[in-house]
Amino acid sequence: MKILDKVKLPDGLKSLNNDELVVLSEDLREVITEYTLSNGGHLASNLGVVDLTCAISYVFDFPKDKLIFDVGHQCYAFKILSGRLENFKKLRQKDGLSGFPKREESDFDAVNSGHASTALSIGCGMARGNASGQVICLIGDGAMTGGLFYEALNDALTLDKKVIVIINDNNKSISDNVGFVNDYLKIVRKYGNEISLPNIETITNIDGHNIADLIGKLKYAKNLDKSIILHVVTQKGKGAQFAEENPSKYHSVGKSCDKLCYGQIFGQSLTEIAKTNNDIFAITAAMTDGTGLNEFSKTYPDRFVDVGIAEEHAVTMSAGLALAGRKPYVAIYSTFLQRAYDNVLHDVCLNELPVVLCIDRAGFVGGDGETHQGIYDVGYLGSMPNMSIFAPKDSEELKSVIQWSQNFSKPIAIRYPKSEVSFEYGKTAPIEYGKWERLVDANSNITLISNGDVLANVYKAARTLGNLGVKVNVINARFIKPIDVTMLSNFTKDDTLFIFEEYTSSNSIYSQVLEFFNKSECYAKVYGVNVENKPYAVASREELIASVGLDADSIVSFVKSKINK
Repeated sequence: MKILDKVKLPDGLKSLNNDELVVLSEDLREVITEYTLSNGGHLASNLGVVDLTCAISYVFDFPKDKLIFDVGHQCYAFKILSGRLENFKKLRQKDGLSGFPKREESDFDAVNSGHASTALSIGCGMARGNASGQVICLIGDGAMTGGLFYEALNDALTLDKKVIVIINDNNKSISDNVGFVNDYLKIVRKYGNEISLPNIETITNIDGHNIADLIGKLKYAKNLDKSIILHVVTQKGKGAQFAEENPSKYHSVGKSCDKLCYGQIFGQSLTEIAKTNNDIFAITAAMTDGTGLNEFSKTYPDRFVDVGIAEEHAVTMSAGLALAGRKPYVAIYSTFLQRAYDNVLHDVCLNELPVVLCIDRAGFVGGDGETHQGIYDVGYLGSMPNMSIFAPKDSEELKSVIQWSQNFSKPIAIRYPKSEVSFEYGKTAPIEYGKWERLVDANSNITLISNGDVLANVYKAARTLGNLGVKVNVINARFIKPIDVTMLSNFTKDDTLFIFEEYTSSNSIYSQVLEFFNKSECYAKVYGVNVENKPYAVASREELIASVGLDADSIVSFVKSKINK
């Protein structure tokens, strides 16, 4: 390190000259690359914004001034410049530094954020509320494909308070940018200041890697008595040739799957059935690669739609496809589907349309932390009329349900985790609507019930219990909604059920089983382990699963503690 090890941050930053700031940027890129590659995280997006972050930190006075990131994963340089270099070495590790802005970490982080398109809305509110200092919104061009940005812009253009809007235009979202916004920004890059918005001063085509020029433009914006938009052009992956050449691949890095991941299996399965079913459409929201749809997009470009960061539109547009007689599969991460809650209810469920929600990153996701945990989708989808929910136990069952779902005439959600398939059972019973699968019949009055990826831990726990002399049955409750009332009706007061689920208890199988027994003449003793409804910080998926008692050892201990009472 030439500068980073010598300057005391954050106070020492303003003592550097332009040449030293350039060297500091090189140091920051070196540190960001080293620890992101080793710990996982968002690499290309952070490398591209280093010079801009140095200039912003040099000109403004944080934490008095407020810097609001959109999406949030471009904040690595800012974390280091605000005095968190040592903690950065534990980026995205348990008890380490978050990969997103986090108020609990530092007063420099103005708001916790991890989803796109929120910054300008937050900024308008802060400005109206007379927050101390200046309000700066650093917004990626990908986030401008989200509808919330335009709701906020409509407000900001008439706001009598000052907001500085910085557009970080790197011509990329996670996948390639799509749609009108992308085309518009291409025109802006070509014609510069000839293109601008009414009612607000706009400076376009600022070189995002020229620190001296950036400082000049930012000082102008700081001293202005009104709002301004600065359009800054950056290169995603700047400074690392491999990331510059393949910014989508290095947008986010982490442990690669040695085996196939669930998302890849989904994409392959959908591509396969689309060969013989011309009605199948695949829809995603700026996540072509992440949802496993890259092959589908190339094989069937006329039946593939990437709407940008616009989950609400993705769902409602899919309702339109279904009304036109097509079969839409909407692939969205669990945490991002939350933004389309009303669209799923109002446009899909109330119209009882055969839309398939393919929910990737269901359950714990590890390194991304609180804003990305996929533990809430069962709670909100389970409350909707006409919605069914399915969780496959392994790759074969995921393939089977994709095949089966093309002929299902109502809404259904298929949820699977961000992980490789951890266990293959070697058998999958034919899928019958609302019916569970009995995996182990030990002729016991103790039954373990689970689904999805965590069922593997239950299956292993059952073997351990058997070796300890405790025989147990194992049921794959692959339909979370509806539950298998026929199977449940066969249990009696002599039976004990243990239910293990990797999502919160609202509308869980555990809560539905209790309600079923309460309303019927059937009865069994029921214990459940669900994910507690609270934020879950950065940790590995395995650590998080263990923390809520869903690892095999915890399951064994829980069962033993109850049957020995």
